[in-house]
Amino acid sequence: MNIPYTIDANAAAMIMPMHIAVSQQGRIMGAGPLIRRLLGDAQYLQEVLVADMPRFRQNPGNDVLAEFRSGRRVLMRVRGHDDLILRGHGVPICDQITLLNFGFGMALPHAIKTFSLSEADFSPSDNAIELLFMYEASRAIMGEISRTNEALEQERREAERMSVTDVLTGLLNRRGFYIECGKLAAAGGTQELAMAVLDLDLFKEVNDSLGHAAGDEVLVFVSEAIRSGVRRGDIVARVGGDEFLILISAFDSRRSLRAILERIIERIEVPIPLDGATARLSASVGVTTFSMSLGCDLADVIRLADAALYKAKAAGGGGVRMSDED
Repeated sequence: MNIPYTIDANAAAMIMPMHIAVSQQGRIMGAGPLIRRLLGDAQYLQEVLVADMPRFRQNPGNDVLAEFRSGRRVLMRVRGHDDLILRGHGVPICDQITLLNFGFGMALPHAIKTFSLSEADFSPSDNAIELLFMYEASRAIMGEISRTNEALEQERREAERMSVTDVLTGLLNRRGFYIECGKLAAAGGTQELAMAVLDLDLFKEVNDSLGHAAGDEVLVFVSEAIRSGVRRGDIVARVGGDEFLILISAFDSRRSLRAILERIIERIEVPIPLDGATARLSASVGVTTFSMSLGCDLADVIRLADAALYKAKAAGGGGVRMSDED
């Protein structure tokens, strides 16, 4: 026995938040709370939704409401949101009113993101709830993967940085020095460059009399003295206990080159206050000039500068010796 019944607007809104009641002229007579967010202040269905099916694209004059009233599924595109296609079915509830009910289908993730939808927006029995849970879980997983990848990338960058950095002083190490010089060679240019090898004088005495911890403090001080004495574009590295490499990329003359290195020595000779003591030392520098190119053998260049360093040491230290000086 069939018993006729009606359902009020509140109940319809609860179980069909995506329903629209329209007149034969397409006027919106009522709508569920979720679809209302898409409709806004629209008075007629065609202001917001347009049929997205071949026969309607070929003949826009086709009667969409007749299609709904026939019970067939209709795809509707939301104006202003080309990626949002709704699936809809309809049923006539009287001669003048057709009840349409929609779902997001495959457009659900896009709708969730666009309209910030949550579980509360859907009917408790809607299959979209399961899809929403899957979407949220997928988003959480992807977020975690993204955070993990970012952490791994940060660790990779830090490992790469540490592989070219002297841990004590923060200067480049030998590997980092060669890498930076290689970049300079790859960039081209024919300007004259200078390679300097700097070695501390009296550093062994500091270590022997004040201890290795004091020696480490001295190396940090010396590193800052060298760093502050060079210019942008110059390359500095600590490559041994108290040995440093300096590539000077711009100088006006041999006299100005010597002046740069002598000023660095003067900075190093400033007494270094330590815990309960003062360290005094100097530095010797050997330097050679050359032109950088992809075929340049940096090891040979450094050997020339190193040979000049030994001459500076033999002369009593605390000075600069060019590789071509007797």
